[in-house]
Amino acid sequence: MPKFLTTQPLKNATLTFDLNDVFFPDATDLYYIASARNEIGADKINGSVITIPNITLGKGQLIIFDLGSYTMPSAGTYKFFVTVDSKHTQEMVLDITKN
Repeated sequence: MPKFLTTQPLKNATLTFDLNDVFFPDATDLYYIASARNEIGADKINGSVITIPNITLGKGQLIIFDLGSYTMPSAGTYKFFVTVDSKHTQEMVLDITKN
């Protein structure tokens, strides 16, 4: 379950999560903000990219994705990207030694 921690408050932000064509989310996969659990929905998915509009989070709050169980295609380094309002991008790097 990928978790993303806000380092600054977000108000009505659009968050884009690019899974870099490593795996593809399903419309019925979930995301959690505070205690609210939501289906991602097909309208928020474009290939391996999830875009969620109108997000308001305080500093230090989490958004958590429950994307099911996936096996990486092979051992190696995988990069995922999180962008806020099409401006600020953070990179998550996973080093997989076995699959």
